[in-house]
Amino acid sequence: MRKFSFKSLFTCCIGLGALVLVLIVFTDRPTALNTLSSGNISALPMNDSDELFLTLDENVPNEASASDLSSSDETLDTLSEPYLQVRVRSGDTLSTIFQRVRVPQEDLLAIQKVCPEEWKNQYLDVGQKMKFQKNVEGTLVFFEFVKDRLTSYVFTRIDDTFTAEVREKKVISKKTYHSVEIERGQSVISAGLASGIKQETTLWQLPKLLQWDIDFYHDIHPGDSYEILYFENYVEGEYIGDGDIVAITFNSGKTVHQIVRYRPSEEAMIKYYTRDGTSTEGQFLRAPLEYTRVSSHFNPRRLHPIENKIMPHNGIDYAAPTGTRVNATANGVVIEAGWKRLNGNYVVLKHGVQYQTKYLHLHKIDPKIKVGAKVVQGQRLGSVGMTGRATGPHLHYEFLVNGKHKDPKTVDLPRNEKLEGDELLPFERHANEVFNLMASFSSSQKRLQAVDTTP
Repeated sequence: MRKFSFKSLFTCCIGLGALVLVLIVFTDRPTALNTLSSGNISALPMNDSDELFLTLDENVPNEASASDLSSSDETLDTLSEPYLQVRVRSGDTLSTIFQRVRVPQEDLLAIQKVCPEEWKNQYLDVGQKMKFQKNVEGTLVFFEFVKDRLTSYVFTRIDDTFTAEVREKKVISKKTYHSVEIERGQSVISAGLASGIKQETTLWQLPKLLQWDIDFYHDIHPGDSYEILYFENYVEGEYIGDGDIVAITFNSGKTVHQIVRYRPSEEAMIKYYTRDGTSTEGQFLRAPLEYTRVSSHFNPRRLHPIENKIMPHNGIDYAAPTGTRVNATANGVVIEAGWKRLNGNYVVLKHGVQYQTKYLHLHKIDPKIKVGAKVVQGQRLGSVGMTGRATGPHLHYEFLVNGKHKDPKTVDLPRNEKLEGDELLPFERHANEVFNLMASFSSSQKRLQAVDTTP
């Protein structure tokens, strides 16, 4: 019998120990993926073989969420979900993201071949989500790009290719009514938010929709009120934002303004109309800028603050910080633009045959504003200043009808369109239905308030 030396025996033991260690490592190595629990199966697109769809083990980190992902914001919302969720970071591309989660570029190319047309030019935004799912062999079997709260692009592996699907969540729009009273110290916006309107951008639509009738920087006072009917949008029971405004009733002093959203025909654009069927889109804006206050009103018998004698003030002085944007109140043509001793930097626009507007004491005139240039409503003419004879930064604005000065605040402004004939009757029916609905909402709200205040 051959004898083994102590040295040989020691070497053999080391070899056996190494073999046992390897077996232990490969046998007990924690797997990153586990079979999908039956409770989540119905929520997933299924292949022929259910076992390809796997979920993360709650106690084991996913291989792509360790090391290179640990320092980022790419984390799983809940470890019981059957995918790895990745958030787009600054500078990311699809290629770099696929590399980080260890998905071969061949899979990315296969996905790009079948991706929907609307996604081919899609830019990645920081914070967007992507979801990856692999089988036990580490092969990508499912990929989802979440474009926004409503739309996802889903790709499912079939052999060596992928199928593509666009998933759209259904939006439920609910008509919502609010009655708002503006108290001292409140604006139209802050009063609306205090009444329970959720989205500030909805409230900013009011000055835009009524800007041809109401000067929101001067005509709003405590005690004014408005009613608004609009849509709130929900997805799967969750509020996601506001939709279109349906109608507004605005009480400014003793004047009531009512507008309603309406499309006269399938070919026509959706617009807002007053109760008599007149488009709210006037040919002129009521004011050419966002201003702090009116420092001097239209007054043919005004005492001039510098000359100290009675001199007509043929326009309105809008006080505003130097540099405040000044806009054209209507489409027109520049007939004067330059500097004069009294006017300072100024611009005069002609609007058709009847109308002219003048803008004086500008700090600067926009380089595009030259004699003969055509301008559109809302286009920048220059900025507020105090050039010429002026005691402080302001815009002097004049409005002329057939060569005669009119008060810009009260002059009747021409409208663009009025429904007539066969178009007017269906509009009137629609408007009556909408405002009757608002009256019903208002009545119900008042009854509820009465119940709440009953001792």
